[in-house]
This record gives sequence, structure tokens and C-alpha cells, in this order.
Amino acid sequence: MDLSRHFMKKTISFLMIFFGTLTINAQSLLFDDFTYKMSKKEAFSLLKKNKKKFNAINLGNANTFILRRGSLVFEEDELIHITIWSKSNLNLKKTKNLLKISKNFLESQGFELVYAQPDWENPLTKKINKPYMRFAHKEKNILTELEPRGQGETYNIFLSYYQLNWFYDMVMELQVNTQSSSK
Repeated sequence: MDLSRHFMKKTISFLMIFFGTLTINAQSLLFDDFTYKMSKKEAFSLLKKNKKKFNAINLGNANTFILRRGSLVFEEDELIHITIWSKSNLNLKKTKNLLKISKNFLESQGFELVYAQPDWENPLTKKINKPYMRFAHKEKNILTELEPRGQGETYNIFLSYYQLNWFYDMVMELQVNTQSSSK
């Protein structure tokens, strides 16, 4: 077994144990006043009511994000996750700097880094189809994914918020489907 496969199996095992210890909390906060399984109508109303606030979300020194209608992801008309992104297009140097600022900000808010690509500080080495950085907040029952997207000299940083139990269920379902298809 090669080293990267071994590392991925250990990471998946850790995440499964980590998520398995959490209790289900159907109305847990995802981001700001948005809650997991909030109705689509309530979520859009909250977004409209606070449009100015969500147009400039400060996540650390000179690190401004935006939340728009497309940030809200629903399943059967219930909010399941939120993705915000850097308000401005970034060059490579600024992207590297804001990744560090975002990481520090999340950690200052009680999030714990649970996974990061080996050279996460450099978006040019990003491994496609693998998570970039993941943080968990056990008390709030939230998982966040931080990821730069772009190419050349134009990037944006995306930050997604998930309810941990929902994410755990998706991982378990994926694992069951993978094991079934390999038989």
C-alpha cells in the first residue's frame, strides 16, 4: 500500500471516529443566523433582510468574503450548507496570504484543522479532486472547507460550512457505495 493511500485511510478513519462521537442537532447553526435544515423561504428572507451585512463579511485582516443567493445550498427545500467566497479576485501572492489569514481566523473562532493538503500554502500545488483544508468545530457541530479556486494569476477563496452529522452521513454513504461497487 503506498503512503498516500495509507494516509487517506487513516484520515477517513479519524474523521469517521470524530464524526461518530457527535450527536445529531437538526437546528444547529451553520453560519451567522442560518441554521441547518432552515426552510428555503426563511433562508432567502434572512439573506434579503441582511443583504448589506452579507455583502462584506470580514474574516480577518483585509479578508472580505461575500454571501449571495447562490451561496445557499438546499436539499428538498431545506438548507444543507453554505459557501461564501472572497469578494475580490486575487492574485497568487494575495491568495497565499489570505489562505493563512483565513486559517488563523477559523482557528481563532474555535475551529480545529482536521485535514490539509501537504503544501496548502501554495495553490499551484493543489491536488484536484481532494479536499484542500478542513476544519471542525465540535461544540458548534460544524465542518468547514477552505479552498482556493482559479488558475494562473486569478483566484478566489471559497469557504463552505456544513453540519457535521450531515457531512458524516454523506461520507458513510459514499463508503458503503464504494464497498458495494468493488465487490
